[in-house]
Amino acid sequence: MSDAMRQVLDIVEALERAETAEGEKRQIVWRLTEAHTNSPPFTVTVEAFSIDPEAFVGREATQATTTFEDTIKDLLEGRKSDRINYDMALPLKQVFQRNLNGVGRTEIKIDDKEPFNVVPSNARTAVHTLEQIQLDRDAAIIDCRRTEFGSVEVEVQRVTSWHGKPALTVIERLSRDKITCVLSAELAEELGPSHKWGEAWEGQRLLVSGALHYGPDGSLKKVDAETAEDMPWTNVSISDLRDIDILQGRSVQEHLRLLRGDDLG
Repeated sequence: MSDAMRQVLDIVEALERAETAEGEKRQIVWRLTEAHTNSPPFTVTVEAFSIDPEAFVGREATQATTTFEDTIKDLLEGRKSDRINYDMALPLKQVFQRNLNGVGRTEIKIDDKEPFNVVPSNARTAVHTLEQIQLDRDAAIIDCRRTEFGSVEVEVQRVTSWHGKPALTVIERLSRDKITCVLSAELAEELGPSHKWGEAWEGQRLLVSGALHYGPDGSLKKVDAETAEDMPWTNVSISDLRDIDILQGRSVQEHLRLLRGDDLG
C-alpha cells in the first residue's frame, strides 16, 4: 500500500474518532466519493453518510469536522490545547510522521475553507506537540509512593510547559527516556526569560535536582526541579584516556570487588 493511501486512511480514521471524542455513539461513515490517481498530486474526496439510511447526520458531521479541524490547527501551530483529544489525534501523528519521511506535502481541505498544508516544518512541530502531550499524560500517572528527592543527569530537548508552569522536555541519560522536567518559580527566574531558554539549553546536559516522580512501571516520569547545574560536553583524547590509572595498583578482580562493594580486607 502506498504512503499516499495510508495518509488517506489515517486521516479518515481521525475523522471517525473525532465523532466519538466526546463519548458520542458513532452515527457517521466516511465514504470515498472521488479520487484522482492518474497524476500527482494524489487527490481523494470523502463525504459523511449516515449509518442509518433514514437519519440525517448534518449536525454530527459538522461537529466531527470542527473537532478534527481544531485539532489539526492546534497541533500544526504547536499548541497543547485542552480541546485536543489525544486518542483522536494518534492517527494524525502517523500522517505527520510520513510528512517527515517521504511524503513532501499533504493538503487537507474541509468544505470550502482554507486548506491545511502539512509540510516537514509544521509536521515536526505537530509530532513534538503530540509527544509532549503524551509525556504530560504519563507524568500525571504518578505513584506517590515512589517520589524520591535526588538528582538526575539529562539532555535538554526543548522548552515546553506543564499545566501552565515552565518546563523542559529532557532525555534521561541512563534510560534514554523522554521525561518532563518542571521548573520551580525560583529556578525559572534564575534561568531568565523563557524565550531564551532554547538558545541556552537545547542540546545541553544538565544535572537537575529536586523531586523525582516514578510511574507504576518504576520508570522516571517527571522531575520537579529546584536546581539545575550545567554539565558541558568535554572533548577527551584517546591518549588522555590511556593515561588514566583506573586500577590504582589493584588487580582487575580486586577492582571489580571494590565496585560491587565487597570487603577487600
